[in-house]
Amino acid sequence: MKKQLERLRDEALRRKVQFAEMRFAAVARTALVLQDGRADRVAERKGAGLGVRVLSEGAWGFASTESHSYDDWTACLESAISLARVSSARIEERVELAEVEPVVDEVRAAFEMDPAEVSLDRKLAAIRGYEQASARRAGEHAANLLTGYNDAREAEIVCNTRGTLVASETVRTLVWHAITARNGSVLQRARELRAEQAGFELVEATPAEDFSVKAAARAVSLLRADPAPAGKFPAVFHPSITGLLVHEAIGHNAEADHVLSGTSILEGRLGTKIAADCITIVDDATLPKSWGSYRYDSEGVAGRRRVLVEKGVLKQFMHSLETAAKMGVEPNGSARADGFIHRPIVRMSNTMIEPGELSLEELIADIDLGILLRGGQWGYVWCEKGQYTCHAGEGVMIRDGQLAEQVRNVSISGMTLETLANVLGVSRDFELRMPGNCGKNGQSMPVNGGGPYLKVKEIVVGGQG
Repeated sequence: MKKQLERLRDEALRRKVQFAEMRFAAVARTALVLQDGRADRVAERKGAGLGVRVLSEGAWGFASTESHSYDDWTACLESAISLARVSSARIEERVELAEVEPVVDEVRAAFEMDPAEVSLDRKLAAIRGYEQASARRAGEHAANLLTGYNDAREAEIVCNTRGTLVASETVRTLVWHAITARNGSVLQRARELRAEQAGFELVEATPAEDFSVKAAARAVSLLRADPAPAGKFPAVFHPSITGLLVHEAIGHNAEADHVLSGTSILEGRLGTKIAADCITIVDDATLPKSWGSYRYDSEGVAGRRRVLVEKGVLKQFMHSLETAAKMGVEPNGSARADGFIHRPIVRMSNTMIEPGELSLEELIADIDLGILLRGGQWGYVWCEKGQYTCHAGEGVMIRDGQLAEQVRNVSISGMTLETLANVLGVSRDFELRMPGNCGKNGQSMPVNGGGPYLKVKEIVVGGQG
């Protein structure tokens, strides 16, 4: 494929386009789901193809094909060139790309047990063991059990007319378990997820007691919990809630394409204070084995550690070659594409708030009445409004500086910058365990999030029975 990509690149150079990028992407996935002991879904999927992106006369053209034939690839290149030239007559602003040194490299996936060499029977047996252990722990309260396994091997080769030729391979493995517990009319759900850039060894190293049994115990305990109170409270966020907050409320706002389109609350704020002094926010693509990591992005630019906010001050955004040129800054390897049918766009990788110096006990010591939020489940942000919502499956009331009774179904909402300004303390305890797939512009991309415990002066809390 490399030779064929280079041949196509040479053809693009002969056509004297401003820039051309040929990107071959391939994926092989396995997905297994058990529901209440039955194999609900068993699927294997493979796909591969070419995406060609051309910049000509200041405008983009993009075309893709599933064919591996060189003749079809040249037709794909011709389509991209034609689309760019048609678009050039209609654009208001010419596209320019930031300069980067070309790179030639090859990155192999790191794993111990190749998932492709593990039988489906063995994979099913593993998740069936997780489900059975959860069912035993929940006993008569088990209403619904779902357990899943996914693995994926992905390859991406980026070749462009500036001389970059980068081949990257990743192997990812994920297991998850969700349980619904029932006590009369009360239903409570809990979920556990483990995911890494690793092989089947991830499953071998994940015992049921620290996984599905943990979820079952939490769901059953929540059946006895009272609904969360509503109102404004001092709050402490568990790292899972911190991960939701930093991804939804800051991460998307710090993507440079949102800033340039006028849909980010961070527009015009570079170099200004947007958070408390104890807040440093980082998006780091270089962390070994983390779900959102990568050596090179889909433009062939090296991933790196990007300090977005340092001691409360907004320092930089995440950039593609195009957004970096528009803002006159250095690209920082944040352009990623979901397969060969999509163009690279600005995306997060592993987004987190850096740890501090305090213990959890020190964070809650002076709170007379407040709430500890944990079990982060989902979140949503309105970038242009600076408003966010996060849902936590579980809370614990704080009374007189001590953790007290458990509460259930807790939601919080607030204004992003107001919440960040109201952070009073950050713990030294830290977790980066919020792996998932983030959706944007019709593309899904592996990301991770987390951070320390955060103490917030006041937050709007709501709940439901």
